[in-house]
Amino acid sequence: MKKKALRSSAAIVAALTLFLSGFANITAHAFDDNVKSGVVAVVFHLNGAYAFATYDLSASITSDQVYQTYGDMDYGAGSGFFVGDSSEKPQYIVTNEHVIDSYLNANEGEQFFDLIDYDSASGLYSVLTAESCELRVYYSQDDYDIAYVDCYGDEDKVDLAVLRLRDGTPKRHTLKIAEPTENMVGETVYTVGFPGNADNVLTGASQYGVDDVTVHRGSINKFVMNEGKGVERIAVDATIQHGNSGGPLVSENGDVLGVNTNTAFNRGDDSLTEVDYYAISSTELMRFLEKNDIPYQKAKAGSGAAAAAVIIVIAAAAVGGGAFAVIKKKKNVPDFFKKIKAASGKTSDTPAPAAQKAVIRSMSAQHNGKLFPVGKAPVTVGRDPSCCQIVYDKGTTGVSGKHCTVYFDSGTGMFTLTDLNSSYGTFLINGLKINANTPVNLKPGDSFYVGDKANILKVEVVQ
Repeated sequence: MKKKALRSSAAIVAALTLFLSGFANITAHAFDDNVKSGVVAVVFHLNGAYAFATYDLSASITSDQVYQTYGDMDYGAGSGFFVGDSSEKPQYIVTNEHVIDSYLNANEGEQFFDLIDYDSASGLYSVLTAESCELRVYYSQDDYDIAYVDCYGDEDKVDLAVLRLRDGTPKRHTLKIAEPTENMVGETVYTVGFPGNADNVLTGASQYGVDDVTVHRGSINKFVMNEGKGVERIAVDATIQHGNSGGPLVSENGDVLGVNTNTAFNRGDDSLTEVDYYAISSTELMRFLEKNDIPYQKAKAGSGAAAAAVIIVIAAAAVGGGAFAVIKKKKNVPDFFKKIKAASGKTSDTPAPAAQKAVIRSMSAQHNGKLFPVGKAPVTVGRDPSCCQIVYDKGTTGVSGKHCTVYFDSGTGMFTLTDLNSSYGTFLINGLKINANTPVNLKPGDSFYVGDKANILKVEVVQ
């Protein structure tokens, strides 16, 4: 506002103050902490899990092949948030399809299989299996509800899913959904969820309470649409990590603008790796909810007092123009895992993950050869459990809080290692110290160590 206008008279100033007070939310303000109470950890849980080794996948499995018994255990996690009518107890949770993919592959609760290692020299397969599995929605470390799949899309198209509780819960509240507009580019947004809880294979170290929700602040960079798929996405510079998947992208008003989904890496020949973060637009989400008769609250898009106006949208007529897969489609079962199913004596047609899997094997005594899955999103190595997926004990010689990252490019078949300006350095197995913040390619079978040779890690592709 021009200075001369402010000086005109006290009456005008007073009138303007009253007028503008209705639009107070236009000014920047802190993150709405109430959003956290609408977010939950979505956990894939195994019942009666154990690992066995076999040379012949078509042979019957005997008790002497079992080399590790785990019992009941969490086997990966993502995030989700409640939608619905605020006058009723929350019952529906939005997340990504890829967060629940393992559960879907196990015929939504039946026997689960996962190839965790393969020694090409000996021909020995190591397989993790569980008698049954379930989806848990956690409110705290020891408090959860069982969730069921109401509907889902396709990870390669609209990577969305909706879970349903048997009964509504008073322990969380629903979030409003706002439709983003092009003029919101540059506005502040927040990614909300549980990074670090995903891919916690064979461990119970995850934290699931409201106080454990992580919030990353950033801004909207642009609105994009997947070429050939027509899915609307929002590119942001707010961090999305493993475990954030399925959590909400929210405005400063606390309204959902999108569903945090993926991270993309762009590399130049002589430049650092650039990271882009994407959320599926709430426009797609609303189409998906309406198509599947899921109730939700809609807030008017944009900032300001007008955003407080809310309407309830329930089961609108079929919406055209969206890219949706067949709901609750059955997935193909790889022949590889059909053999495991047959060998186990189970008659159910149990799907399973693809046979090829990129992993990092930690040779440190404190990890004892444990395998950590790795994909397009980087796995962070270090001592800080709040942001690292491969966590070393406090005081481990040579390891920084956030030491380095590793990700795998399935297109090239190569791993990429990046030192995060660690105090003691990251070294190739031949002793060569790599430069900080400079990506280095590794091929399957290569090893490196963090700070000290006691902390060796090996990158592998098991199949």
